[in-house]
Amino acid sequence: MTLIPLMGCSIMKRTGPGRVAKPSKVRRILGYTPEVREVRQAEDEVNRISSRLLDAMGIPGTPSDLPAAAGPCSAVDPDFTTYYIVDHPWALWRADADDFDTAMENLRSRLPGMGWHITKDGPQNSMFRNPEIIAVHTISGHHVAIEALKKRSGDLKPQISVTLVSPCYQAPEGTNLSRA
Repeated sequence: MTLIPLMGCSIMKRTGPGRVAKPSKVRRILGYTPEVREVRQAEDEVNRISSRLLDAMGIPGTPSDLPAAAGPCSAVDPDFTTYYIVDHPWALWRADADDFDTAMENLRSRLPGMGWHITKDGPQNSMFRNPEIIAVHTISGHHVAIEALKKRSGDLKPQISVTLVSPCYQAPEGTNLSRA
């Protein structure tokens, strides 16, 4: 699975165990001030974005039914107490691998009109060199990595793999993220 660059949560320096960065440091580390947002609202938004990405592919198949879920924004809050991201890894199964090129071409042409800026469009740096698109939503700050895994090791079936990640959010005061 491809790591999504610049999401500002898990790939940058950490604050240290058991600590949450101060708001001024949060902005410095992430490059933005996280929006205060209810967890359920953020999860619902990511699920809706995933649905629009599926529609943009424009091919038949069966999406996995794993919903989006909140997790730690580890660059500033590794203990998951105040800041969080919403992650939604999913896949399109039972799609004809012959349609994968169509799906990727549809995404190339449709994502910009949906507010996405494509930052990578080319083969993966792997043995099979499967096509990959990485994009950031210019308004919301969500990141997505989409891989058309036509060729895979062993008996693994072809799939289109999608990893959608939100920017970091700040939970409203009084929110217990471990129960969100």
